[in-house]
Amino acid sequence: MADSPLVSPARRQATLWALEQLEQRMGPDWPERYWDAAGHVPGEVNLGGAHTGALGNLLELALRLHLLTGTPGLGGVQREMKNDLRDDRRRHCALQLEAAGLAVRSGFAVALEHRSSRQDPPSDVLLQREKTALRVETFAIIPDQRSREGRAYWDRLSQAIMRISWKLDVEIAGDLGGRLDDDDAAELLRLIEAAAQAAAETGAEAPVMFKDAELRALPSGAGPCELRGGVEASRGWPRVEGRPLQKAEQAARAGGGWLRADLMDGTWQFTPWAHASLPDKIDQISKLVKPALSQIDGTAGIVISSGACVAQGQFSGLSTRTADRCYGFVRPLPGYRVRQTIIIPLTTQGRGEADLWAELYNAEDSWLDWALAKAALPSCQQVFGH
Repeated sequence: MADSPLVSPARRQATLWALEQLEQRMGPDWPERYWDAAGHVPGEVNLGGAHTGALGNLLELALRLHLLTGTPGLGGVQREMKNDLRDDRRRHCALQLEAAGLAVRSGFAVALEHRSSRQDPPSDVLLQREKTALRVETFAIIPDQRSREGRAYWDRLSQAIMRISWKLDVEIAGDLGGRLDDDDAAELLRLIEAAAQAAAETGAEAPVMFKDAELRALPSGAGPCELRGGVEASRGWPRVEGRPLQKAEQAARAGGGWLRADLMDGTWQFTPWAHASLPDKIDQISKLVKPALSQIDGTAGIVISSGACVAQGQFSGLSTRTADRCYGFVRPLPGYRVRQTIIIPLTTQGRGEADLWAELYNAEDSWLDWALAKAALPSCQQVFGH
């Protein structure tokens, strides 16, 4: 994909450099082994040569590994990512690298899998600058089995509809309704193909009505059209609240500190909370997080984010801070991505340390350009064209 004539020389150079970094560190058979274990290849590897958002994630992962070379504990994180071929463990390791990579730019000394003593379990990340030391426990909440099954269903249905559209040179628009069983899904596709055939032959719109689906087959070039469907609500905080408590207890045994979590299960996209303003998001999630995590001694606070997501629509940078020193950021990232981040301190010391987390994530949108320059690679503008 990177060798396509449509790919600019700068983008090709950066893509192949990043893939070579991963091949050297994970082994040339890593994608194949990942496929055998998980049934798919990590998106940043599989799509990095063609998909802009995936390329942003690929470059960040490879640059963090490169810039952290020589960091205490990096070898252990690399080995885990190489050998534990599960999505949640890969995301966990990537978060360790993310926190460390952002901190290095801000002048922190960094260690991974650091033990305060031989008897204590390790902290995922230790960040030190002058008299400040932040111990960090990272984790990611990925889609559960129900969500993965739903995503696979909508992917299959969308691809089948796309094939019909291409074969007959028509557009399919409207609402797909809810998820169907195999027999009903097959019937819906049969009706869509029949309507598409009619639209191709007559040049007129052909409707499709089945169960909750309300669709139209349109001749190619008939005007703007949109195919909707496939949005299933996340169960949000009730599904994930046990994980922060578990990780806080783990962090306490390692010396306490901060939690750094990515909620990648749809909480940031498909819940009523996701549509609230940034100050309201902070207020609502703080009321859930603070009482729960305050039960665990030594927990200074939690940094929660959406992960670096493909930007669906237009996003502008937003920042807010509350009276009790919670922070919220929305940052468009290179590669048509966006991240939303909320920082919630729990203690007096945590409120001071929240400023340090804000320093890291406030400037996240320029980190990739800084890292590309450090590796003597083309700039974001050259690679992405923006």
